[in-house]
Amino acid sequence: MDIRRLRLQEWIAGALGVVLLGSTFLDWYGSGRAARDAWEVFGALDVVLSVVGLMALALAIVTVVHGTQAVPMAIGSLLVLVGLVATVWVAIRTASPPGGHSRDAGVWIGLAACLGLTLSALASIRDQRFPRAVRDAARVDAPVHPAPPRDRPGQAGG
Repeated sequence: MDIRRLRLQEWIAGALGVVLLGSTFLDWYGSGRAARDAWEVFGALDVVLSVVGLMALALAIVTVVHGTQAVPMAIGSLLVLVGLVATVWVAIRTASPPGGHSRDAGVWIGLAACLGLTLSALASIRDQRFPRAVRDAARVDAPVHPAPPRDRPGQAGG
């Protein structure tokens, strides 16, 4: 387990995953007593949003825990696909709120978090390099020894 394996992309994806999960509990539509959060308004989108948020957290956690890049790369690839679907779905629901309600802060935070974590997951799968700290830790310095002296002509080898 090495936290130095996290690159900026995974940090952002994990943080925005937490923000997305938290935004589902904020008011998305309406105001005052008629305010409703994502869990009250949506039928399936709220589940998709929670899956996307958990996948973003999983990307950060698996990057720290797993020794190779293969598993985080797979999670990042899936997160790009699912995050893109969720972002488009939230954008549609932002453009046309259900029941003619007004948009509240939760919908904008959720949309920004969805878009941000999708883009950070895309950046994560595009950058296949290890962080510098991991490359430096994996470097092995072999000791350098001088070459043996040459045999001179006329000397017996031994």
